[in-house]
Amino acid sequence: MKKIQRGFTLLELMVTIAIVGIVATIALWDSSDMLENNRAENYLLELKRNINFARAKATSTDSLIVVCSGETSRIENDQRVTCLNDWSEGSIIVFYDNNGNGIHNPRIGDKILRVMSEIPDNSQFTFTGDNSLIFDASGRVTTNPGIFTYCPNKDNKDNKNNKAMEVSVSGTALYYGDTKNTCD
Repeated sequence: MKKIQRGFTLLELMVTIAIVGIVATIALWDSSDMLENNRAENYLLELKRNINFARAKATSTDSLIVVCSGETSRIENDQRVTCLNDWSEGSIIVFYDNNGNGIHNPRIGDKILRVMSEIPDNSQFTFTGDNSLIFDASGRVTTNPGIFTYCPNKDNKDNKNNKAMEVSVSGTALYYGDTKNTCD
């Protein structure tokens, strides 16, 4: 007659402990660092697509195309939008500039082509060039180009997840990724 064993084998116990350890690691994992990194990268890559679009639109339509940051409420209400001096404020827009003054004015036929969402409050965004990028019919930037820096956590002093992208005079946007640049 066989004796009935009660309890666990060593293998069953080791597998159970391993599963509990994996579940605990997933539950306690702090993903904020990865989310900051992704947010910064996604924002700059979206900006790069919009800059490339603006350049292509300027060359294909023989028009002046402006990329700048404008007051979000004025953009939503299709009012006249003046480019802000701080790229962290408002929404970044791409628009036709019929009279070449760098101001979106729907009354004279300026048309908004694209609008990016505002950056989150805990992030910061800087540009070393002018307050706008203006593309002429050749696709070149007629304003001072520079480097965009996105800081996904402005309280983080080690600049761990900061990302950078440069816009050249020729109108090309070069994404650099990780940078030690700050947004101060």
